Amino acid sequence: MKYRSTTLCLLAILTLWQAAAHATPDDTCNGQSFSKTFASGAKWRLCWASQPAEGIVLSQIHYQAPHQPERRILGQASLSQLETAFDDGSVTPLFLSTEAGFGGNNLQTLTAQDCSNGTLHAAEGRNVLCETTRDSGYSYKYVTQRQGQLLELASHSQIGARNYSLRWRFYENGTLEPSLGLSGELPIVDATDSAYGWAVMQSGKIATGFTDHALWRLDFDLDTTPANDVVEEITSTPTADRIRKTKAITTLDTETGRSFDPDIKRFWRIRDGVLTNGSVGQLSYELVPNRYDHSRANSSNEDCLAHDVFFTRYKACEQHAAHNATTDCGANVSQFANGESLDQQDVVVWYKQSYHHLPRSEDSNRIGTVWSSFQLLPRDWHATNPF
Repeated sequence: MKYRSTTLCLLAILTLWQAAAHATPDDTCNGQSFSKTFASGAKWRLCWASQPAEGIVLSQIHYQAPHQPERRILGQASLSQLETAFDDGSVTPLFLSTEAGFGGNNLQTLTAQDCSNGTLHAAEGRNVLCETTRDSGYSYKYVTQRQGQLLELASHSQIGARNYSLRWRFYENGTLEPSLGLSGELPIVDATDSAYGWAVMQSGKIATGFTDHALWRLDFDLDTTPANDVVEEITSTPTADRIRKTKAITTLDTETGRSFDPDIKRFWRIRDGVLTNGSVGQLSYELVPNRYDHSRANSSNEDCLAHDVFFTRYKACEQHAAHNATTDCGANVSQFANGESLDQQDVVVWYKQSYHHLPRSEDSNRIGTVWSSFQLLPRDWHATNPF
């Protein structure tokens, strides 16, 4: 009995030690917890909170495919900054996240009309987040077919004459799609120079074109250990006759900024430094960009817009891609990327998505909502299709 008691005590201590090892501060839910289980058994679990600058911020994002273990993808995800600049240069570029804020009083109180067939969620006594579940189309279609679903979390912020809709879609197959929608009223409708805009009113008044640069912050913490991730750049380069494409994979060992190339298919993945899918693949998530035609827009020559994507090592004070207010860190993401090692580290991806809007007559009273989105796609997260 003595030996049994001792063994039980040791097992209890070991269990507590293992629990403590996994219950790190990185696993703490900062905000309200949320989960969604689909009929297939696929599940998303995360936390959300309202912040003054970013609006709705997500954290501890986990995904579980049917009959598979649950694994963490992101420690935190947010729209960290949005810069808007006018084509005629008449107004100093505005940094809306830190100068105005997507949260606070700018975060709109939602009604049932804003959340048709959905569920409203409150923060600080106001309904600010809409949850809906909807069909997403074919998961696959070949000999057999399967229709999938997605979970959508949406919020709305009114900043001056603009309304921004922040939408996060979580697909049943593990795909994550952040989106930003723009509506509201056109800026500077009394402009006179058609070289910088478009005549949108019978009076001949010209609305000035403008560019929005959305800068997303994605703190990858794959699975239980946040600080063992690896960044890889994958290219498919065409031959001179453009008949074949050659694949190459390069590990990005140090903090850096990278850009798209229309002639070369170039994308990036963040993979776990240890875990595999049980076969030959290494667990990873791929950044699937969008709006290639707008990617080089940087009329104001801002350092934070010099590249389409930056990869840095996690630092708590590096929160905003531009106008980062802390004194202990750099002012913008180009200063964050100062050559520190990325190998087997806690990786943060800063993705820039630019959208140039040249007004049209149909925008003259209300801008028709324009969506900009990109995807995070599981790559080798499973040995086979789990559905």
